[in-house]
Amino acid sequence: MTKREQEILVILKENPLISQQELADLLEIKRSSVGVHLSNLINKGYLKGKGYIINEAPYLVVLGGANIDIVGFTDAPLILKDSNQGTLKISMGGVGRNIAENLVRLGLNTKLISVIGDDTNGHQLKSHSQQIGLDILDSLFLKNQPTSVHLAIMDEHNDMALGLSAMNIYNQFSLAFIKKKHEILQKAKCIVLDTNMPKIILDEVATNYHSQKLFLDAVAGSKALRAKDILQFLYVLKVNRLEAEILSGLRIKKNTDLLKLANYFHKVGVKNVCITLGGEGVYYSNHKIKGYIQPKKTSVINTNGAGDAFMAGIIFSDLQNKSLKESVTFGMTCAAITLSHEDNVHPDLQQKLNIQTKN
Repeated sequence: MTKREQEILVILKENPLISQQELADLLEIKRSSVGVHLSNLINKGYLKGKGYIINEAPYLVVLGGANIDIVGFTDAPLILKDSNQGTLKISMGGVGRNIAENLVRLGLNTKLISVIGDDTNGHQLKSHSQQIGLDILDSLFLKNQPTSVHLAIMDEHNDMALGLSAMNIYNQFSLAFIKKKHEILQKAKCIVLDTNMPKIILDEVATNYHSQKLFLDAVAGSKALRAKDILQFLYVLKVNRLEAEILSGLRIKKNTDLLKLANYFHKVGVKNVCITLGGEGVYYSNHKIKGYIQPKKTSVINTNGAGDAFMAGIIFSDLQNKSLKESVTFGMTCAAITLSHEDNVHPDLQQKLNIQTKN
């Protein structure tokens, strides 16, 4: 499916009665071009003929955070409690949203279920999602609420020195709402979770939909414990050192402790474990294989989003029936490409990887 066809499908899901001329005006293309795209969508099986009835292609669901990121880059070593000179970059963010965008750019039909306000930031998120072909129509849209924002200050090495999240809007994500998404979740090829979601939501989804592959990103040490009670249901758990220690209650004093840590997660039910180690790479483990993969050398412009690209790479590769080692290797490649771009998601990820769209 082409990018333009993805854009048209997202619009049709929101307004199935829209005319070809209205589509043309919205996309700023000729009406005849719209007709060609619609004909292609029918021939490919995405639309059931006239009336724009959508024949849902296989998809996966990401349930997680979507926000606006404000990232500050310093011109010199940071001085605490003082005003520092630098530049600011505003971009689309949120762990779940970043993972979802990466998956779309890798060619996978992806639905994001998140919480979005009706402010300017929320409108930006919706517009950007439509442009890239990310389906967010099943998200919770709240009136008179601010969309979440994450502020990050980077150090002179372009690594995060300090972050601040304003994400109270996620407290309004209710069991009643997620239960309305039963059919969507039940039909998903796999479900990706991040711990920006309230614990009650994570528990509900993991308990009722673990027949699908469940991937979980622990997001941050302050939120990792939200996943404590659902470890037994996880197909893939992605954590960093701090998150792993918090979830397990064990300490990592040396790299040989990683085996003990991974074994803990396997004993409680996690099938595949990925522990990111920053500049030292990734430790991976399941009941068949375990090992380290060193990071690829790259010019680091922005570390925000690299972990999300890594997770998306693992998901993409796993869905191609690759081994855990192959999936982690591919994820590391996605992360390296993302590190070299100022945005949280590299807009040319698929081209950089030289892979074909497989929708």
